[in-house]
Amino acid sequence: MPVFVLHFQNLQSQMTEFEASAEPLQDWLNSTESRVQESSARLHDLPTKKHELSKLQVFCSQKSF
Repeated sequence: MPVFVLHFQNLQSQMTEFEASAEPLQDWLNSTESRVQESSARLHDLPTKKHELSKLQVFCSQKSF
């Protein structure tokens, strides 16, 4: 088998592994974006803003990569 074919297969394998490893991060990003958008709809006054900020900080601190 030519070397370039082996190199291409190796790159395909690496890309598949990368996509699989990036999936949890993408899920977290999508979830975080959704929470921020939902939260921003409730920001009418300073106490509410502080409460929402606290909730988002707790959410983000629970996620670690």
